[in-house]
Order: sequence, then structure tokens, then C-alpha cells
Amino acid sequence: MENKLMPSGNNVVQPSNTPTEINLPGDNNTLIAHADSVNNQFNPVFVFNNGTSGTPPMAAQQITFNPDYYNLLVVAGDVLDGTGRVMVDKERAITESTSQELKDLYASLTPEAIAVVKTFPAIITTENHSYGKTDAQHFADYGMITDIKVQDNGIKVYYQCLNKIPQQRLNELLFELGLEGNEHFNELNRMHWAIKKIDMVQVLKENGIQVFSM
Repeated sequence: MENKLMPSGNNVVQPSNTPTEINLPGDNNTLIAHADSVNNQFNPVFVFNNGTSGTPPMAAQQITFNPDYYNLLVVAGDVLDGTGRVMVDKERAITESTSQELKDLYASLTPEAIAVVKTFPAIITTENHSYGKTDAQHFADYGMITDIKVQDNGIKVYYQCLNKIPQQRLNELLFELGLEGNEHFNELNRMHWAIKKIDMVQVLKENGIQVFSM
């Protein structure tokens, strides 16, 4: 959908001082959590060691968790295919619905930028099934990006899903999640990849949506 979006309001950075809570759903998951405390900063590290369905296990990799920002990837299709990878158009990758400051830092997708982007939690989903809303059976994936490959035909993003989120609940939290648009048309109606300076995990928890976190 090509409609242009208007901001719904100012982004809000939520505090990240909630107690640690670990709750990993699903089968065949391997998680080793480690946290370092330096100057009272809590820096959780995920170690993922499982492949997607029908593929060999991935080499274990550590991904630091930085909840101060989050990735939003809205991709083609009615539902996610369960492979743990999606394609993003280069022209819509960190080019819209993202502050200029964050574009300058990460839109280049250099190895250094990718390393930082992978520390942000992510919402990965498909477009709303209607204008500004979707049906009760439409779920988004919440998780962490594990790899990003810039290709001639687009950007392939690999991710580990930690749990599902009803997408309609995201439509109801436009301001809280810093999503541009309104009740008639919003970011979840347009394929793109944006980065937000918002503690998405805290926002979801404050609104009764339980997600895996540290």
C-alpha cells in the first residue's frame, strides 16, 4: 500500500528497570542467558542454538538484548511462513517511519550497523488484513534478528521467534509503540522496515501482552 503516513504522536522512551523474567515457550529451543552488570547497567545476552524447522541447527551465537529500541518489519503475504526469514525491499529498509538520527546510524547496514541492529528486539509481521485493523487470527512474531544479508534482490532478514502477539493489539497501541498513522491506516498496513526508539517490551507488558524478556 502506497499511502503516506502521518505521525500519531511523539515517541516515548520507557524505563527499563523491571525485574528479570525468563519464559521461553515452544519446542526445540536452546537458550543460555548471561548478564553482565557494569555501572548498574543490565546487559542480557541470548545464545541461540537451534535452526528453523527442516534445517540443520545453526552455529551458536550470542546476541545482546537492548530494549531501548526495536525493529518493526512488515513484509509481504497474509501470514508468516514459519521459516524464520523474510525479505525486505531495499527502498523500504530503515528509510521511512524512522527518525533521521536512526536512519543516519543504521540505514547503511554496514557490518557495524548490523551488529547493533541485531541487539534490538523485533516485531515481524505481515500487513493488516483491513485498513487500520486486522482479524483475531492474525499474529505477529516477536523475537530477535539473528542475521541480515544484503542481496541484489533485497535484504534477507533471519530471526528467532520467541512468541506470538495478536496483531490487532498492536493496532490498538499506535501511540505507545510510536507507530505512524491512525485508526484508518497505519504502519502495519504498509510493507517496510523501521526502527523505533521505544522500549517495546515494556510497552507490551504494561498493556497486558506477555512477551519473553530478560
